[in-house]
Amino acid sequence: MKKLLFFSIMMLSAKLASAQVTETRVLVDTVNVPSLYMEVDMPEDNIKEAIENYFAAIKVEKEKAKGFIFKKPLAFLIFKRASVDTIMGGELLNYYFKVEARKQKGSEVTTIYLAATKGYNAFISAETESRTWKNLKVFAEYLRSNYFEQDRVNRNIFAITKDYNKDSLKLKDLQLQVEKLKFSMTDKYNQLNTLQSQLYKLKTGSAPKQ
Repeated sequence: MKKLLFFSIMMLSAKLASAQVTETRVLVDTVNVPSLYMEVDMPEDNIKEAIENYFAAIKVEKEKAKGFIFKKPLAFLIFKRASVDTIMGGELLNYYFKVEARKQKGSEVTTIYLAATKGYNAFISAETESRTWKNLKVFAEYLRSNYFEQDRVNRNIFAITKDYNKDSLKLKDLQLQVEKLKFSMTDKYNQLNTLQSQLYKLKTGSAPKQ
């Protein structure tokens, strides 16, 4: 029993640790740079779209892949000279997001690496820019625990609203059909009464004389 309890606690601790933003490194081009890492149980495409929407809201578009005819997709979502609200103290940074789906049983999990520079190739770290690095961790945690959840809720609201509106249209159509059926049944009921009355008069009328 004690072994089972200990194992459960260790599994829970590992799960909580993986859910948090952690410090690591990521390969950008050929350089292994300081970065932050997090996991979110949402589809990769949803995460990418949410990140793009976040920066679009502050008027920063992602960098586009270069190429004349065939454009090779960038390994990172890159947003240059972006001022992230008040979280980053108004600093203009270049943000690099590496977003990938991780295959596993059950729910879909997306891994996210986040690195940032103050200038060309000058990637920040806890050693070089301690204050900016600390703010970057706060920003990453906000994305993980709040903004991505907002996106999830908004998607659910959109999906349910779409279904609700579809059901509402079906209900109106059914109600219209009910009204048509009521009118048709009333008309047929009146016709039946008229015919029954005619039949009664015919049956009770005097027989022809011989």
